Amino acid sequence: MKKILIIFLTISFLILINCGKSKSMEIIPEPVVDQVSIISDEICLDSILWVFPANPCISVKGEKDNTTLKTRYYLVYNLSSFDVEFPVGISMQLGTSYNNLLKVSTEYGATLQLISEIPESLISTILNSDKILLSYTNRKETRNIELSAGDRSDLKDYLTKISSQLKSEPKLKIVK
Repeated sequence: MKKILIIFLTISFLILINCGKSKSMEIIPEPVVDQVSIISDEICLDSILWVFPANPCISVKGEKDNTTLKTRYYLVYNLSSFDVEFPVGISMQLGTSYNNLLKVSTEYGATLQLISEIPESLISTILNSDKILLSYTNRKETRNIELSAGDRSDLKDYLTKISSQLKSEPKLKIVK
């Protein structure tokens, strides 16, 4: 009986961890830099038993310039293990075509974070793609990870939500 109870509690704990992941987005007014940013939750591409997040994780970031009302979209690639090689960039294979994303910034800290711009023209291709493969390249090697159906769905959902949220976000009233 004790073994069954321990197994039940363990499974319940694992389910709670996985289900506790929120699917919300953080909206950040940034009046000093005259923009509004929205950041999605992370999508961890190599989870263990679909529960424990692993390496690497991606998220989507959208920015709306307050003066021109222009929107930009970014893929944020987080690599939690230390990569000693110089990161070159991220490519995205959509169907049979590869698209090199423009690297905007690289941040070193507890994680390596590569931020690459997603051109607006590429968003509709992502939303209609049945196959998405990410390629992370450093000066030594390239790592290819094909997104699962669930990861593709999350990525498409985040892009759609961020796009509609940025369009409906009112212009910031900034007193200078």
